[in-house]
Amino acid sequence: MDEAKASSGFRAQRAGELVYYAVPGFAREGGVRAAFSSRRGGWSRGPYSTLNLGLHVGDDPETVLKNRAFFCDALGLNHRDLVACAQVHGTEIAVVGAADRGRGALDPNGAVPGADGLATDIPGVPLVTFYGDCVPLFFYDPVRPAIALVHAGWRGTLGRIAARAVSLMRERFGASPERLLVGIGPSIGACCYTVGPEVAGMFAREFGTSTDIRHHPGAGGRLNLALLNRRILEAAGVRGEHIHTAPWCTSCHPEEFFSHRASRGTTGRMAAIMALE
Repeated sequence: MDEAKASSGFRAQRAGELVYYAVPGFAREGGVRAAFSSRRGGWSRGPYSTLNLGLHVGDDPETVLKNRAFFCDALGLNHRDLVACAQVHGTEIAVVGAADRGRGALDPNGAVPGADGLATDIPGVPLVTFYGDCVPLFFYDPVRPAIALVHAGWRGTLGRIAARAVSLMRERFGASPERLLVGIGPSIGACCYTVGPEVAGMFAREFGTSTDIRHHPGAGGRLNLALLNRRILEAAGVRGEHIHTAPWCTSCHPEEFFSHRASRGTTGRMAAIMALE
């Protein structure tokens, strides 16, 4: 994995046994903390070993909160302040502020309902989303500081949630698409992400035939969700050189990442976290 890390710009950070990935470009600009966890460095056991950060997957809640505190401490954040959303595999993005701190941090039932993304321009409001194969999207405007964090599964990708995030950042925070910095975190790759003929057909109709969609009519196909989201972002006005994509397939690297597909359902979750300083 070392060669892939070097080519993508994503770099592993370590704090003892904890391993997480910094989003390229964000640190150079300053003013934001943004990271994606691995599965290494926590206290969970069994299929959740070791840094499971999802409270909704059947793991011991006290252990999950201990893991969250460990990861947030490494980022200089308080895990009790995290703002989570329900992640319903839709396209809604909620704007949150200081009054929302802690929503979903200790109890998933308190998460912002109906949303698959969060955005804010308030410093010290840490956003969090959780992953087991879907695509994490990090957005940062370093000029008029604002951030968004978006969960893009196949439904969200088909609904162009990435473009909705660009529009929201422009309309609510005055962020021009040309200056947005975007990170696309680790997700399941086309090497492993097979879908049935109905889903493959929907993508082919929406996006056309390309290397992003290996569509075999009547027999399903494979989707490259990360590349599709990059295409959506560029069509929305984000400059290609401002988009950094992690090169790893979560399903291909079970030692490093949780994968719902590879584990056939029972597994932990990584987290994407962002906060304006």
